[in-house]
Amino acid sequence: MIGLMLWLAVMSAIVLVWFFFRQGGYKRAALSAPPGPDWIKTDERFVDPSSGETLDVWFQPRTGERAYVRTDRK
Repeated sequence: MIGLMLWLAVMSAIVLVWFFFRQGGYKRAALSAPPGPDWIKTDERFVDPSSGETLDVWFQPRTGERAYVRTDRK
């Protein structure tokens, strides 16, 4: 019985991960301004292939989160 419940929980988790992270399912929106004063700008910069915009990468050391900010430089 416990084995069946564990199997169902694992399969449900796999389906949820697939649903949110499949191609086109989960996308981060680019920001127009830096996210906040406790964020650090990294040296990373790239061109978003779907929009053609140049984005800078910002990092939040406390949480490990990354944010993508539009830049006017090409």
